[in-house]
Amino acid sequence: MKTFDANILETLNKECNGVGVHYIGLGTYDFQISFGNLDRIRTMEKAVFSISGRHYSWTKSPSKIPFGLLLEQVPTHFELSNLQVIRMCFKSGDFVEFHTAESAHESVVIDLGVRGDIHVIEVF
Repeated sequence: MKTFDANILETLNKECNGVGVHYIGLGTYDFQISFGNLDRIRTMEKAVFSISGRHYSWTKSPSKIPFGLLLEQVPTHFELSNLQVIRMCFKSGDFVEFHTAESAHESVVIDLGVRGDIHVIEVF
């Protein structure tokens, strides 16, 4: 298992350029979010949300969480809660935490898109 570190934190913070969330995807086995030039952050393990002052948790199943309220919200920065949790913070005060876990499979995929001639994907 690869844990989150200062390098991915720095990379994600550079993506916070004032452009809001333009895509949210929810499936039985994953939650995805895209903003700015970042293709997507996809979690297959667990995500924790604070939306409009209420807390929610998603783990591998459909949910009644009001994800739509995150659309067009502007990410301001990312922070490491610990080596297994990275938090995406929004201008509104809302946040999304992406959790990784020790597993034979990926928990979080960060697709940074094409950078130069290379498609950059980080897997945790």
